[in-house]
Amino acid sequence: MSEPASLYARFTLSHEQYEAFMSSVPARPSGFADWQSWFDRRRMSGGSHVPPEILSDLEAASVAEVIKAWREDAWTGTPPVEYDELRRTLRIAMLQASENYHEMLRLLTPLRGAARFNDPGADDFVVILDFLWEEEQEIEAYLRFGDGASRFEEDCAPEHLQEARGYLGEALSYLQSRAG
Repeated sequence: MSEPASLYARFTLSHEQYEAFMSSVPARPSGFADWQSWFDRRRMSGGSHVPPEILSDLEAASVAEVIKAWREDAWTGTPPVEYDELRRTLRIAMLQASENYHEMLRLLTPLRGAARFNDPGADDFVVILDFLWEEEQEIEAYLRFGDGASRFEEDCAPEHLQEARGYLGEALSYLQSRAG
């Protein structure tokens, strides 16, 4: 992969759960034992070993601080975050998340922390895919959430892929309309 992949996340959170997630300290990369198995399934230049230095803690006091930084970053695009209190849904879109798996790990880590806050029976997920650049839209990462945890899965549920493509398409249209 040489072009940046796109990221889409959807979480089911009450207002209280949303507030708790946003004010929480971001999850620590070392808190998840499955990074290496995800790396092993990817094609990477320079090998697929997870270097210990990328498992260091994030430099943020809260998830809200991380998301604020994403919003202010011209690369990741605006608006990457939308919370709908009526539908109890947090959605995050980044049209140009990254082409680098190490950077993807750093993006996924704070999102994986949502598992501690989302509804236990929710069908929540994060997907990173080649939305802008590849017609086949290869899946680079797919995480499912449930029972207070997140886990990588190889095959993305078709309804999740359709939802991600639809929302990323809306984000792209929004940005194009603002560009004039």
